[in-house]
Amino acid sequence: MTKVAVVAADFNGHKDTEEYLASSKILDTTGLEVLWLVVDNGSDTPVKEVVEKFPGAVWLQTGKNLGFAGGYNRGMKYAKEWGADYVLIINNDTLFGDPDLIKKMLKVFADHPEAGLVSPKIYFAPEFEFYKERYTKKEEGKVIWYAGGHFDWNNIKSVHRGIDEVDRGQYDKTETTALTSGCCILIKREVLEKVGYFKDNDWIERIKKAGFEQWYCGGTYIYHKVSRTAGIGSSWSDYLITRNRMWFGMKYASPRTKFALIREAVRFLIAGRPAQREGIADYIKGVWGWKRAKQPEEVEYPLELSIIAINYKTTKLTLQLLDSIFKKNSGYPDIKGGAEVIVLDNSPDEPCRREVLAKYPNIKFISNEINNGFAAANNQMINFSLGRNILLLNSDIEVKSKGLTNLLATEKKHGERAIYAGRLFFGDGKLQDSVFKLPTPFRAFEEYFLKKEGSYFMSAPKGKNIVKVEGAVMACFLIPHKVINEIGILQEETFMYFEDIEYCRRAGDKGIPVYYVPSAEFIHYHGQSSKKAGLDLSNERLVKAAKWYHGPVKYFLITLTLWLGQKWGKVTTPESSWKKT
Repeated sequence: MTKVAVVAADFNGHKDTEEYLASSKILDTTGLEVLWLVVDNGSDTPVKEVVEKFPGAVWLQTGKNLGFAGGYNRGMKYAKEWGADYVLIINNDTLFGDPDLIKKMLKVFADHPEAGLVSPKIYFAPEFEFYKERYTKKEEGKVIWYAGGHFDWNNIKSVHRGIDEVDRGQYDKTETTALTSGCCILIKREVLEKVGYFKDNDWIERIKKAGFEQWYCGGTYIYHKVSRTAGIGSSWSDYLITRNRMWFGMKYASPRTKFALIREAVRFLIAGRPAQREGIADYIKGVWGWKRAKQPEEVEYPLELSIIAINYKTTKLTLQLLDSIFKKNSGYPDIKGGAEVIVLDNSPDEPCRREVLAKYPNIKFISNEINNGFAAANNQMINFSLGRNILLLNSDIEVKSKGLTNLLATEKKHGERAIYAGRLFFGDGKLQDSVFKLPTPFRAFEEYFLKKEGSYFMSAPKGKNIVKVEGAVMACFLIPHKVINEIGILQEETFMYFEDIEYCRRAGDKGIPVYYVPSAEFIHYHGQSSKKAGLDLSNERLVKAAKWYHGPVKYFLITLTLWLGQKWGKVTTPESSWKKT
């Protein structure tokens, strides 16, 4: 069965969202599996109450206003991990009119395999036309806003074919187009896999370079309440158009057009409107994002906690982890605001899916056809999560009594702008070294030759009070979504190893503390996935990751220091610190 995810983003437009969802009831989705997603893009009040009126719809929270690109990326990433074959991104200020909209657009893909994007005909919603006085009552609802189009490179702007014309069948043909409308685009999964998501204004250019075609489907339509979010002629719209035109034009336009843009920029700086002056100034300074968007003071999420875990040929341990999570004394059943568990299987030849879902059918489960590595797999699950907090647990972890309760209680006390790590024990009950200072050549020298314990090797703080540390292993790692919004997800440059060190370094650079929480206790059956991969392969990956993190010079200095230290130093390398080398 074809899976289609429909993604709309909402920024303080809850009335429009409710009307959009209500209009979706006319759609014929027989033979399709459809997931309705509404991304709350940092609204002042959560869109939760609106979405919950429509059974089956899911709302996602960004945590702050991420702009058009960030909001829709949140939804598209979730849709991809859900397994969508196609993703329909659509404005929340639209209304469905044709019951067969999705099926007609899917037929374009079936008839034209080279198609990557398809947009329908888009009418002005009645009473939202630019020139209302031009049209009779009978013509309302038939005034075209988009019927294909092109990009005007001389003036750096999109041009909609047929705009303001009354539809008399002149644009009913289905054909290729040089411009699909961001108001409503059906996207083939392969586009997301090969090109990725919105990063900036050049998404369409990257799609064209990848060999995908854009198509206009004139046999179906929607209605659009034009410019309900930014507002026609608003200072916000003025700012975004000015800044983004400069960025896109200076990157892709001809030299002649670039010269014209520079001349226009000078004019705007001298005599432009305030928003235009600000837009040019921010382009010059390299300011990106939606800095003018108001950010909410408090944000509500669908769930309080998302627990994520990777399985790599450790089905027995994964089941043991799940057993410990769902035990009443872990704290999971008592989490206020709700929680979810996501498991990703990086070893599809294992019977993990069958055995896990047979015992725990209500968890989310993702299977990869190949082993994507530690960072990439965790990022997949973060993209598929709903929680305010994301708890990364290794499959060889076991939650001890009140482990989750105490970890979340500490986060509540010390705030969302921090990272939290639990206290780890080996299977035999011995305390495991799991915190570290960020590794440098000098710290390796301090540890080996000056005998300053904890300078380079991992350690385990004593006592019952939480301790601020530079870094902690990711075997049990709580990251609030607020932190992810600020510093991003895990780096995927390496297959595995050094992800925790690199992430803690990024946090430190932003002034985000890492806390070690002794009251949150977990058992860690250390290194089980690495053993499955084999010692030689694990060491090869470790060396590669170390070279990536340190760079060639620092890697050489650290390696030399460790070699000399092991020969003539004052301490012996602890077994639990092999990962840091």
